[in-house]
Amino acid sequence: MATSAIVSIGAYVPSRVVTNDDLSKIMDTSDEWIRTRTGIHQRHMAVAEETTASMSFNAAQAALETAAMDAGDLDWILLCTDTPEMWTPATACFVQESLHAKKASAIDLTGGCAGFLQTLELADAAAQLGKTVMVIGTELLSRSMDWSDRSTAVLFGDGAGAVIVTPDRGHGIQLTHSRTYSDGSQTEILQKPYGGTRHAIPPEIVAHGGHHRIHMEGRKVFRHAVHRMSQAAREVLADMNMDVDTIDWVVPHQANQRILTAVADALHIPMDKVFSHVENYANTGSASIILALADMFQQDLILPQQRLISIAFGDGFSWGSAIWTVQSLPPTRFIGRDQ
Repeated sequence: MATSAIVSIGAYVPSRVVTNDDLSKIMDTSDEWIRTRTGIHQRHMAVAEETTASMSFNAAQAALETAAMDAGDLDWILLCTDTPEMWTPATACFVQESLHAKKASAIDLTGGCAGFLQTLELADAAAQLGKTVMVIGTELLSRSMDWSDRSTAVLFGDGAGAVIVTPDRGHGIQLTHSRTYSDGSQTEILQKPYGGTRHAIPPEIVAHGGHHRIHMEGRKVFRHAVHRMSQAAREVLADMNMDVDTIDWVVPHQANQRILTAVADALHIPMDKVFSHVENYANTGSASIILALADMFQQDLILPQQRLISIAFGDGFSWGSAIWTVQSLPPTRFIGRDQ
């Protein structure tokens, strides 16, 4: 059976670091309050001149340069984000121009925090047809928050990740098997309702930043996230006749530490097999799994022949899981990791 592989990884986080103590100066919160509920200590936030497209370009360029590939080799640029450069055109088109990827078709997708796994499934299919695909997950969430709402604003950070997917030639991370899902009946539990065509944005909402407020029913989101991520992991393992004990690493969407711990408990996986850096980067949405992968390779945590399982859950609801086999270590660059 034809497969595809991730042959290069690029990641980028802004230089500006905002700690919980910093947030306590602008809202009613504290380091203890945030850490206890989320495990987060700090997050990276874009500086004034940065945009979704510029962060995406930095990650994409890192993926190309570290693999010694030319942007002209790209057939597709698939960019997943909930925080686009503008309504239209697609953020991917700005990245395509910046990269000078002249033959690449460029489109945006959105899938919330599960968007990277969903987009990767599309890239996998294209690569099996012989295409070379750049997949970018990127979020500039700090400009899309209601900073008076401590229940949501403290959860998120900014960042971008990019992977290059090609037909499997026996090296890199083989995309072995995946499943992704959506349930549109649950949209009201986690949403940002203003900004589209359904709800107008009246001036009085803008005046106090309400158009940036994320509506999240936290307890319901937690229950759904734990159940659906665990279920998706079990299903992809069953599809491959694999046992959870054969997995070397769980690479989850970095939602918050409570969710990661609960999913590990549900799957009976020890926490030392579950990678987490949410303490330092917070929830970066569709970028988070790529940032986690890049961080793991930079720390030499992953070895050839290891098996990884990735799981994610986000608004929509959308969720999924993927099994990856490390055939060889892909070249990886993580810009801003050590800040």
